[in-house]
Parts: sequence; C-alpha cells; structure tokens
Amino acid sequence: MFRITKKYIFFILLTLITVYTGCKEGSSIESRPNVIFIITDDQGYGDLGFHGNPDIRTPNLDRFAEENIRFSNFYVCPVCAPTRASLMTGRYHIRTGVWDTYNGGAIMATEEVTMAEVFRDNGYQTGIFGKWHLGDNYPFRPQDQGFNESLIHRGGGIGQVSNIVDFFRFDSSYFNPTLLENGVPVQKNGYCSDIFTQGAIDFIQHHSGKSFFLYLSFNAPHTPLQLPEEYDEMYKNLLFDTASYGISGYPVPEINDDHARAARKVYGMVSNIDDNLGKLFKILDQQGITDSTIIIFITDNGPQQIRYTAGLRGQKGSVYEGGIKVPSFWSIPGDYSGNKDITVSAAHIDIFPTLAELCNLFIPGGVRFDGESLLPLIHDETVHWIDRPLFFHWQRGYPEPYRNIAVRKGDFKLVGHSDYTAKESEFELFNIKEDPWEMTNINMKFPEKVRELKGDFDRYYSEVIQSPNLRPQRARIGTQFENPVILNRNDAKGSPGIWAQKQIYGYWNISVINAGLYDITFNFHHTLNAPGDMLLKIGTLQRTKRIQEPVNEITMEGIYLGPGDFMFESRYSSDNGNYLPFYVTILMN
Repeated sequence: MFRITKKYIFFILLTLITVYTGCKEGSSIESRPNVIFIITDDQGYGDLGFHGNPDIRTPNLDRFAEENIRFSNFYVCPVCAPTRASLMTGRYHIRTGVWDTYNGGAIMATEEVTMAEVFRDNGYQTGIFGKWHLGDNYPFRPQDQGFNESLIHRGGGIGQVSNIVDFFRFDSSYFNPTLLENGVPVQKNGYCSDIFTQGAIDFIQHHSGKSFFLYLSFNAPHTPLQLPEEYDEMYKNLLFDTASYGISGYPVPEINDDHARAARKVYGMVSNIDDNLGKLFKILDQQGITDSTIIIFITDNGPQQIRYTAGLRGQKGSVYEGGIKVPSFWSIPGDYSGNKDITVSAAHIDIFPTLAELCNLFIPGGVRFDGESLLPLIHDETVHWIDRPLFFHWQRGYPEPYRNIAVRKGDFKLVGHSDYTAKESEFELFNIKEDPWEMTNINMKFPEKVRELKGDFDRYYSEVIQSPNLRPQRARIGTQFENPVILNRNDAKGSPGIWAQKQIYGYWNISVINAGLYDITFNFHHTLNAPGDMLLKIGTLQRTKRIQEPVNEITMEGIYLGPGDFMFESRYSSDNGNYLPFYVTILMN
C-alpha cells in the first residue's frame, strides 16, 4: 500500500512552487549550470602527480587541478560512509544516522533531505553511478533519496559481503559485476570504473539540453586491488625510492614488498580513473557544455595502505591529516577565477550549501546545514566563520569521547586518542599552518588552546549524540517499493566485527509495514552438512524447522508477520555449532 508521507507532500508542494517561481521570473531550469560531482574511494592526498607523487600518472587530474580552483585544506571523515552522508546532506554524519561503514552503521535516515532530492525537486535530472553506501533497502536507496537514475553496487564495495553475487568471485569481482540498475540486478560487461564512467556519459548524452546533477562515485582504488591488465603492466616494474620524495614532512614508513605490490595496483587503478575522466571531459567538450557545468573532484578519505602521502601523517581511519585531508578541485563556469589556491579550511559539509547557492536552488525551510557556502571564499571575500571548529571522529560503533577524535580550528588542531576520562594533558595539539606534518605536539605550550578546542568538541558531541536520526534504521518489509527484500551482512548488527563469519551472532532491524504471509529464505555461503534446526525469531514469533539433509539454502513458507518494528534473528543450530545466514530473502506473497 502506497503511503503519502509528510515528506512526499512537502516535495510535491515544493515542485509546484519551483515551477511557478521559474515561470514568473522568466528563468528556465535549462539555464542553470549542470553539476558533476566526482569522488574516488581510498585515494589519498598523495595519489596524484599534482601533489608531488613522482611515480603515479594522472595527467587529466593534474591538468584539471592546475587550471581550476583548489581548496588546499579540505577535510572529510576518516572512512567512507560517514563522508558520503555528510556530502549528501551538508550535515555532520552522526546527525544523519550514519556512524560506521557496516554493522548497521552505514544506513542514512530517510528523513534526511539529500542534495539529490533538492536538485531533483528544483527541476534537475539526477543520476548516480558507482558507490552509494548509505543503505541497500527501501527507503534508503538512491532511488528513494532523490536520484532519477542509478547504477550502483550494494554496500561498501563490489567484492564485499553486501554484494551477494560477486563476493564469491574473490579474484575477479571488479570485472563483469552484477550491479543494481534503477534497483534491478543486472550483470554488466567490463571493468567497474569503465562501466560507471560509461553510465555517466550515457546519462549526460541522454539528457542533452537539460540541467543535470551527476554523482560519479568510483569504488576504486578500494580493495580488492583488481585492475585491467594494461594498467597492471603500467606499474609492474616500479621501484620505490622514498628518498626521492623530497618531503620534509612526516617520515615515510618503510615500504616493504607487500606495500609496494599494493601501491602498484592502486596507482594502476587511479590511472584508469584518470583516463576515464579524460573521456568524460572530452564528452563535455563535444556536447558544448563544459562552460555550463560545475565539476568537483574529491576523494572520500586517506589511503588504506602505506605509500606516498605528500608528507601527511596517518592513513584511512586516522584523524591525522593523512586520514582526513583530501584533494578538492573545482571548475566553476562564469565569472570565477581558476588556477588558484584557497587555504581556508573547508570540509565535506560545505559542498551542498555551496552548490545550493551556485545553482540558486530552493532549499526546504526545515533543512539545517552544518556547513557553509564557500562562494565568498571563491570570490576572495572575508567570511566571519573563518575560524569555525571542524569536527572529525571514527571508531567501530557509536562515537565516544575521546577516541580517535580531532578538532580543526583556525591554524590549530586538537587530536584525541584516549577514553572519556582523558585529561587535557593527554591530548595532542598541533599548529597546522607551521607544522602540517603533525610532528610537534605543542600541548604544554598552549594549554588554553587545548581547553578551548576540547570545550568545542564537548559541546558538539553533547548535541549531535542526541540527534533524532541517530537510531536503528530499519529495512521496510511488505511494501510495493521492494519485494523481495534482501537483508545482507553489511547491515547486520550484533557481534563486533560481524562480516562474513560462519559462526557469529547477528540480527537485522526491520519494520513490517503490511501484515501478511511471507516466504523467508535463509542463504548460507557454505553447505550445512550436519542435521540441525533452522530458528527464526521476529518479536514474539518463533519458528523452528528441522533439517536432515545437507543444504545451503532453507525456506520457511507462509510465515505470518504483523506490522511493527522488530529484531530479525535467525540461526542454524547443529552439533557443529550455530550459523548465521550470509543473507536473508523476504518475499511478500
């Protein structure tokens, strides 16, 4: 049954108002700039020739950076899903219900108003190609959150547990992957980055003459490190001489054989992305829309492996600069100066409000950004928020003070790696302007600054930890929008570190919308050889099915589910142990 929600009614009214206003003022949607937002996965600040890497080949990105606006102190979260939640909403990720990359922490609340929804409701065609990682089930999918067209993989990666087909193709999952095209599983031919780029190009050509918002979100160079042979060959003989880096910053850790092998693969994957962006830029020229298109390039966090970092300390997952400082290059049509650096600290939360101003978007009245429009900085104007605090944190589970947290404010940065009992003397303080490599802790020299920044974090934390959307996000069961529903391990909660393990406790949070009979299939990634009992628990409903023969799939048919919010628990119990399904399929009859 279709539900008319307040959010749905609001956006219908918003669309009518937007159309009316556009006609009244004589301005057309087609006259607004297109927007292409490009993001890569686990590509660090140093994984570009433009940032001094002597080994990698990125001519298209280097040229793009050289000719356009660069935010040279641009920050994101230490890991991917939190970064993407902040990009989509202009808000700190904790407010949106996202707090991790899996274990149920990478599902953004449907109540959040996304960038895609606002562009769509202002008359833009919207498309996403690549990685979403903010929810695999209704109502959290891209098509539920503002995208007219989508070509994505599930969860955090093509080769991860969320992708129930390609997970088992361990050495080739990035080739010929099964993707979701507007919600429908389709096997594509080719290499993933090539497929996503071609999808983006087709989207541009299909909507020629219309204003569009395109989100091109590569899942490379994230692991597994798989790439076409020609790009593998490109770097196969590369030797690493850290003495040639010429950096006076944070000492480069020893690059051992494992690091070197990984770096060669990553560089090949990045060069492939660079070539794909060259194709994309060429299409814009051929279509004659380069000068009417805003293009933004960033990455989602620092590098996962040890390699060249342009002297920055830390990697993915860290709140040191190497984990959260990323490239940020902007091409903006019109009367804007290219080829310039903006050194004021900016962040993921600023992109949405900046695009809203650049594109003259109508923003719903209830939306509250944490970020600021960067347009005054682009215009070389002074802003009152130049010394605002920016907050970063990540750990497995909900955030705690003061585990892996940072506050950047003006030239100073506070870093915490302690617990909630931390004394001020236990924090690290750096002057990033004088010491961008975070080599010298000046805590004892500026105790008042430590106290100030810790106080900023305490006020921030006490507010965001009470955010209404920071609650269990539940897959909707029994709707016309998704049937069957697949519950995968990326969204399973339970034991810490739950992933692809056979014997582990886990469950899913669900909401049953319509009462009725359901067929529930439990899928295991191995054969259950010993006789045992398949147990299902949903609220007060409990069913057990005795299994005698070896199986890897068990179905319970005609299970009646009433409406409500539940924990969905299931396990197979035998003399060999208790096994959690790899994924569960729920079909409404």
